Amino acid sequence: MRLLVIWGFLMILLINTSAQSDFRPGYIITNSLDTLNGLVDYRGELRNMKVCTFKKTEDANEEEFAPGDIYGYRFKEGKFYVSKDITTEDLNKTVFVEFLLKGISNLYYYKSTNYSAYFIESEDTELLELRSKQIEIKKDGRVFIKQDNRYLGLLNYAFSDCPEIRKDIANAQLSHKSLIQITHKYHDYKCTDEACVVYEKKLPVLKVELKPTIGYAFSSISFSNSELEETDFRMSSSPMAGIALNFIVPRWNEKLTFLINVAFNEDYFYGINTYESLSRTVNSYYHIDNSNLISSFSFKYTYPKGRFRPDIFIGFYGNSIIKSNTRFNHETVVRNTVHTSEENPDIFKKFNSGITGGVGLEYILFKKHRAFSNISVLHGSVIL
Repeated sequence: MRLLVIWGFLMILLINTSAQSDFRPGYIITNSLDTLNGLVDYRGELRNMKVCTFKKTEDANEEEFAPGDIYGYRFKEGKFYVSKDITTEDLNKTVFVEFLLKGISNLYYYKSTNYSAYFIESEDTELLELRSKQIEIKKDGRVFIKQDNRYLGLLNYAFSDCPEIRKDIANAQLSHKSLIQITHKYHDYKCTDEACVVYEKKLPVLKVELKPTIGYAFSSISFSNSELEETDFRMSSSPMAGIALNFIVPRWNEKLTFLINVAFNEDYFYGINTYESLSRTVNSYYHIDNSNLISSFSFKYTYPKGRFRPDIFIGFYGNSIIKSNTRFNHETVVRNTVHTSEENPDIFKKFNSGITGGVGLEYILFKKHRAFSNISVLHGSVIL
């Protein structure tokens, strides 16, 4: 229970940290179509469609603009958002939509926690919602779930005066890449005087970073409800090595990532315990030598600015004991006679787990390469 409380507290801390401002060069466009250059706060896709936080300089006061307060805003050489009145079966409000392509027909994208859709806008039509829904089909007393693909009919309607792209529409997917390609082709067929403009910043859906890791581990161990409870074991110190995989979803949040770390190390714990009675003295020497494969799964927040970028991470870990060698040596002294014995009990369960957390620092090397260092703490229970 205590571990869950600690982990919950750390998770709240990480969520609050990830909500910190990240101002990047950009500009806003007023409703009178004036452009004001400055810095725009980048917080990920969902927040970008709710509000625009802008300041003219690094030291200036922040200003917040709701959809409709301004025509739109853009990050320099990046995503472009504009205000649109959306009226559909599931959404009826003014929102910021991502402007993907400007041409004879414009293409937009909107996403919230429970709704997402693309929109086609032409000069002679209103916004057409392109969305796929799950529909239930009942047959022979059973219920089947099927994806509704009516968006293909709307695409055919929007581009009905261009039969050259009907085959492309038949294979269209509800994705940035597919819809931008089709809308781009439509513009090229219908307009030879002016090229369309693609605003989308091409971000991969998923990036995976592979990092070799080396380090040094300091470990301590204690026991409860056991004959070893009163034994004070010395701290173990040993080198460790492994690999880390950092999973990044740029379209969702570039600052918050998922980290998997696998490392190998060996622990050696040594403890002494002395028991005295009227007739005898027992000296016990405990040697515990474990080979461990440690896997951790963490959420990591990295501050996105500067050459030196601090980070914080929290999560769970699992420790697989690959090999365990325990030696308990006992010396019993009775009337100046020493009796010795040795036992090799198998006292550990092969797998144990707990929570982990830590802080680190990433630093940019030669513009494209990064190095990192961190301090992590693992806390858990070893089940005997």
